[in-house]
Amino acid sequence: MKAHTENVKKGDIKLQINGLSVELNGTVILDELSLQLHEYEFLSLLGPSGCGKSTLLKTIGGILPVSSGEIRLDGELINSKPAYRRGAVIVFQDMRLFPNMNVAENVAYPLRVQGVKKADRLVRAEKYLEHVKLGGLGARRISQLSGGQQQRVALARALAAEPKLLLLDEPFSSLDENLREDMRQLVKDLHREFGMTTIMVTHDRQEALSMADRVAIMFDGRIAQTGTPEELIESPADERVSGYFGSAKQ
Repeated sequence: MKAHTENVKKGDIKLQINGLSVELNGTVILDELSLQLHEYEFLSLLGPSGCGKSTLLKTIGGILPVSSGEIRLDGELINSKPAYRRGAVIVFQDMRLFPNMNVAENVAYPLRVQGVKKADRLVRAEKYLEHVKLGGLGARRISQLSGGQQQRVALARALAAEPKLLLLDEPFSSLDENLREDMRQLVKDLHREFGMTTIMVTHDRQEALSMADRVAIMFDGRIAQTGTPEELIESPADERVSGYFGSAKQ
């Protein structure tokens, strides 16, 4: 992935989801959901707990199976592709770092999977650490880092995978408010710098509205409305959307 220092314009359709349904243990979680995302776009996926936000992210990423419908990335149907071949990388709330590896080894892990030689992948890992403002900390153990630093390592590891699509599953929810604000700004900066296409799951209205180009709001396994923050607040599709954003109008 090459860094882009200039602002990028929204491009062609990157992700197309048509009539997606997911059923787990006999319960319908996603119900004929449709969504599209443009290249370079930052989309916040917002909605109450249990509406299916994280399930959607995991289904795009290949962790959960599709019951019906289709997911296309760069025009290619990826329903049956294994997670490691999709080009969609998820950063989870709990980060899922490897405690037996140091910081640089964690960041370099996607490069190791790709067969990059150790010396080369560690050099590249250090560069990604510099992008998340952790330069020089590659030799540290994960246990020696703060929660905010660990989240930055998780972001650096995701960057090292050079994803077509970056998926963030409530990445800031375990951080205190000051760290949350720092991480929000870092993610926005990385999104612009690397010209990424990003979906972020959150239940925080202000976080969604302040970070995203567009926001998709979910209820009961479906997308109720997708639009810019201004469109959702000023022209809600129905009473549920209006009520959900009521406090954001203050």
